[in-house]
Amino acid sequence: MLVLLSSASRFHSKPVLEVAMRSTPRLQSKTQNLVQELCRLEPKDIKKQLHVNDALAKQYSQHLSQFQAKQPVPCCCLYDQPLFNAAQLTSLDEDDAEWANTHVRIFSGLYGCLRPYDEIQTLSLPVGLNTKLKNSKGAFLRDFWQEAIDKEIEDVVQKLYAPIIVNMAAEEDQMLVDQEKLPAGTRIVKVDFKISRKDDALEAKGELLRWMMQNRCMTVEDLLEFKGLEDEEEEEMTAYRLHKNQPNPDVLVFEEDRGEGGDGGWNKKFQEFGGSKQKFVKEFSTGKDKHRRGEIKKALEKDERRQRKKGCDRGEG
Repeated sequence: MLVLLSSASRFHSKPVLEVAMRSTPRLQSKTQNLVQELCRLEPKDIKKQLHVNDALAKQYSQHLSQFQAKQPVPCCCLYDQPLFNAAQLTSLDEDDAEWANTHVRIFSGLYGCLRPYDEIQTLSLPVGLNTKLKNSKGAFLRDFWQEAIDKEIEDVVQKLYAPIIVNMAAEEDQMLVDQEKLPAGTRIVKVDFKISRKDDALEAKGELLRWMMQNRCMTVEDLLEFKGLEDEEEEEMTAYRLHKNQPNPDVLVFEEDRGEGGDGGWNKKFQEFGGSKQKFVKEFSTGKDKHRRGEIKKALEKDERRQRKKGCDRGEG
């Protein structure tokens, strides 16, 4: 199984530097060629092509001219985005980190295709491969990288136990995966979370990614077992389940699991339970149901707020 992601546009100002491993981008030589090409652009050209102001255009130009001035940092340490923050790649041990470097690829406008522990520069350049920036291969960054990305993905898929690609990249980057260039029988699966806030959906994808690494997922059937990721203290988590309506077998849609019958299902059970909230949560979130701990707490707290609001509306208290 190969997981595809998109890089982040924000960097941590003080990234974690102690990680289980470090690696060199596989397309490093092409990155050098691209930087040399982009260095020839005047700030006014960058301004026009990227549609940025004078200050940003000048900043991009300076960053390009000083490309290797700083010590590179693993990209999983640098990226400040809900998906990467939730995946907590910086805390993986060596075995998990090795699995991630083998099974995860990250699309990048500057590096083409990265592994999580590949060391990169903190260059503030638009990361999307759909960015319009003239180069020797065409008018977009994707034109420069497409052939190399096709080869990289093909090489990885050929070595997999099961030729499956889980595409969690941004919409504009998903078009980079050319089915015709992949080994015969390769299956591409997209994952989506029905959550209203974009950042929450990205965070959920990050939790799924960490869960996949911890459980060494190999097949689509393995993904169907995802119910959520516990925190290190095992106190609370958001629970997920497959959405009931799955018309396309190659698009897995998850939603938050609010319990049996939604929030009201847990509240009704609690009223019938007759014990304390603490005992109730413990009773229904042990063993194989441990993943429900967070959802039960949220449901009960939501009902308490609802009851307090009703009391205030009636003028009680």
